[in-house]
Amino acid sequence: MLNPQQSFVGPLLAWHEENGRHRLPWREPGRSAFEILIAEILLQRTTAASVSGAYLPIVARYPSPETVVAASPEAIERRIAPLGLAKRAEFIRRTSQQLIARHSGDVPRRYADLLELHGVGDYTARSVLIHAFDEDIAAVDTNVRRLISRFFDLPPDSEVLPHLADALAPSRRGSDFQHAMLDFAADVCTARTPQCETCPFGEHCRSSERAV
Repeated sequence: MLNPQQSFVGPLLAWHEENGRHRLPWREPGRSAFEILIAEILLQRTTAASVSGAYLPIVARYPSPETVVAASPEAIERRIAPLGLAKRAEFIRRTSQQLIARHSGDVPRRYADLLELHGVGDYTARSVLIHAFDEDIAAVDTNVRRLISRFFDLPPDSEVLPHLADALAPSRRGSDFQHAMLDFAADVCTARTPQCETCPFGEHCRSSERAV
């Protein structure tokens, strides 16, 4: 029997290289930690497609906490209005104020410090650590939970699942792994109509031979 790195992580990363959503603007190489934090705040309970069109104008106008704080709240709201996420403008503004007051304008590298920022919870903090600071951990949302629970035949609400996701993250490829899980769950291992016939996991997925 193959180990999880061979049966799950390897095929997942291979699938992602060919099929991943590599053109999402916040995934471009060279994005600053602040730009990644802004993306993760905007993506909370929102689809990538919804955020994609508005992201570049936002980070072009507000590339740093200082530029956010210097702007009027109304100006920031106008930038975010196309997303229907006016409340996120306040999140971004208050977070920027905290970054300046507590961290000299830098995004902190410690999980506990990230959690103290306005509008930042476990998933957002972990995502920033993964994509901005190359941490080999996982951020588990509903979609990632569904993917891992199906493959390993675990209850979706299992307390083991987040720890398993962390253990699966491959060395030096935490960001690729996280993106791969998100994209695969969105395109193949979907909630209602999973594409089991085209799934690269095949017989290694413990849910493949029964209805899911």
